[in-house]
Amino acid sequence: MDLQSLPPELWLQGIFCALFVWLLRFVMSESKEREDRLYHQIERQNETQEKIVSSLERLEKDVLEIKKGVK
Repeated sequence: MDLQSLPPELWLQGIFCALFVWLLRFVMSESKEREDRLYHQIERQNETQEKIVSSLERLEKDVLEIKKGVK
């Protein structure tokens, strides 16, 4: 079958099909990268939050010791 003998409508549909597939792959790869960055950010926030909680627990312990010493 000669590709030149295809009607122009089929050529146009083929072009749009190829563009759609390319766009779909592009969007999916961008989404994957964005998701990876988001997971990394969430992990960093969790680590920071754990440090804050630990500091607050130590601070609470120190305040309780000071209160016991004052009485």
